Amino acid sequence: MKQYFLTRSLREKVLLLAFIAIGALIWLSSSAGRTKIWVQEWRSVGAARAEQQVWLDNRADIEAQAAGATAQLDPARTLNGTRLVGEMNTLASAAGLAPEVSGQRTERTTLFAFHSAQVTFRRADFGALLRFYEELSQRSPYVGLEQVSLAADRSAPGSLNATFRVVAAELQK
Repeated sequence: MKQYFLTRSLREKVLLLAFIAIGALIWLSSSAGRTKIWVQEWRSVGAARAEQQVWLDNRADIEAQAAGATAQLDPARTLNGTRLVGEMNTLASAAGLAPEVSGQRTERTTLFAFHSAQVTFRRADFGALLRFYEELSQRSPYVGLEQVSLAADRSAPGSLNATFRVVAAELQK
């Protein structure tokens, strides 16, 4: 290879060196980009590991707080999926609303079952929605709002279409 290079004219030597330099710069640029991504991922993994270690180090305190909070709950006031739908219908009727309850879902843990449902109101008055919300907030911590969406109804000025995602906690025995 050395003999090949030395037998070339000056112009060819310069061009060969330029091509090799350009190739080296492209390779270094690509390598620098990959190294930067690797360092960012390494830091992200380190931060996630540190956060997990904090949770693990405080496990006893977290479990004690959870046990204390669970002891304060009245199992008779917790709601299963069926009772959640009934409660939403009752609260809506008391507020003067006609609900559509759909999208029921249940997630279970060792201590709780979390039941969620989507409650939709079409062409509702803002005052009635406010009354529904106030009654719902009085059921806390057994029932809570996860998401609220309000939109003006174009066909009925002054009316709203509202969607509430409600969640109820049920103690597992």
